[in-house]
Amino acid sequence: MRAPELLSGVRVVAKPAAIDAARLPAGTTMLRIAPDDAIVAGVATLTIDDPYAIIEPEYAFVHWRLTPEEFAGVTDHIEWPLPTDGRLGQGLIAGVPAKVLIAPDHVLLVVSAGLADELSERLW
Repeated sequence: MRAPELLSGVRVVAKPAAIDAARLPAGTTMLRIAPDDAIVAGVATLTIDDPYAIIEPEYAFVHWRLTPEEFAGVTDHIEWPLPTDGRLGQGLIAGVPAKVLIAPDHVLLVVSAGLADELSERLW
C-alpha cells in the first residue's frame, strides 16, 4: 500500500453553530471531530463567526484516499457501524484509533501521523 499523505488544513475549536455556518472554499473537506471541534482540510486559513474561536494549522494527521474497493478490505478490521451521510466515523481500526469519511467515489482513512506505520502494517 502506498504511503499516507499529510492532512494539511486547520483545526477549528469554536461554538458548534459557528462551525455549522462556516463557508468552506470549494475543494475543502470538514472532518467534524466533535460538535465544537473540526479539522478543515485543504485550507490555510478560515474565518469563523465566533470571537473566541481557536483556528490553528493542523499537522498531526495523515490520510489515505482509498477507492471503495480498497476500503472494502479495511472494513474487515472495523467493529463499529460505518458512518453515513458524509459524517465522520471514529474508532479503532485494526486496534488503532482512526477516522473514516465515506464519499460516493472514495474514502478518507485518517490517522494520527505517529500511528500511521502501525495502522499500515496491520491493514496491509
